[in-house]
Amino acid sequence: MNIERLKVALPTLEEAVIGEHFTAEKLKKGDYLLKEGQICSKIAFLNKGVIRHYYNTEDGDVTRWVSLENDFSVSLSSFIRQEKSVENLEAIEDCELLNISRKSWERLYNANEAFREIWIRSIEAAYIAIEDRLFNQIAKKAEDRFDYMQEKFPAFIQRVPVQYLASMLGATPRHLNRIRKAKSRK
Repeated sequence: MNIERLKVALPTLEEAVIGEHFTAEKLKKGDYLLKEGQICSKIAFLNKGVIRHYYNTEDGDVTRWVSLENDFSVSLSSFIRQEKSVENLEAIEDCELLNISRKSWERLYNANEAFREIWIRSIEAAYIAIEDRLFNQIAKKAEDRFDYMQEKFPAFIQRVPVQYLASMLGATPRHLNRIRKAKSRK
């Protein structure tokens, strides 16, 4: 199991603790970590690859987020509440993951102060990112949302296929391509 990246993300956890609670998994492009209607039973840390978080709606699917290397991927509300997920987590590239099950997460959370601190900080960062994205979705034009994404998440611009990036930004792929073209001329 390659835990080097996880050790960078969770520097205060000892290697033995990580090895005891995390298991390796590989997903091929198009495989699902979680499908709508399933209960999320694990949190995945991405060593390699990209996972798209999306909802199915009457108008088609809507990409909520994309997890890249050195990031966690989870349907958090389903994981915490142990209720059916309303989202899908799909590998859009081949992925190498380190997973922690709900049972192991509970054990580690209850027994390890460093892990609790890491969890709290990651939830705080995620909440702040959600607030920022929500503000941008409500108050900004698509061009401004693209600028925000380019500034805060430049890897998304480079790695995420245009149809998923457009969905995240609340734009059509055609409009996003026009924005990109106009930005490249400046």
